[in-house]
Amino acid sequence: MASRPLAAHVPGLFFVGAILTSLPVLWFFATPILNASEAPAHERHGPTLYLHVIAGLSVIIAGAGALYIGWTRKAFKRHKWFGYSYLGLGSLMALSALALSIEAPHEPRSLYVATGTLAAVWLAVAAMALRAARNRRFLVHRDWMIRSYVLTWTFVGCRIAQNADFFPALGAESVTAAIWVNWIVPLVICEIALQWRAGSAAVVNARG
Repeated sequence: MASRPLAAHVPGLFFVGAILTSLPVLWFFATPILNASEAPAHERHGPTLYLHVIAGLSVIIAGAGALYIGWTRKAFKRHKWFGYSYLGLGSLMALSALALSIEAPHEPRSLYVATGTLAAVWLAVAAMALRAARNRRFLVHRDWMIRSYVLTWTFVGCRIAQNADFFPALGAESVTAAIWVNWIVPLVICEIALQWRAGSAAVVNARG
């Protein structure tokens, strides 16, 4: 039996990678919230934060599943339900993040401008993906969903940024700078990848 080309394994690797890279956040950030060990520090906004964590972890799995099915066309009848689950859970994740950003319960409060903007952009991109699907523009829908999932995954990077000092020279504002970098740079890289062929040299068919 001939071996499958490397490209055929990309969807599965993408799915596994999304889950594995989320595990550090589950351990270092989500677990203390879920087991209430950090409850005193989040007493005023605990329910909102709990909703954000549960929705965020669920949407990473649902989004990876939706993209995997859409990419491989396996079990395609389930694609729509994975997609709706992703958009619904993601909306809860983003709206709860917006609520936390408006409240800005911790210092430095500037970081909530970065997280709030990320949440608003996620909602806009997800709305564009849904609109394209409802209008049966499936290639456009695919690209918007890829952008959306990249933004979903950057929530992972943003949580890591809150526990690591990437820019020590900035002092208390280090976390704010890291969050901006951790969601804008992946989105720009994603956009370059999606638009790469569109900017390639045009191929002109000469007629003999």
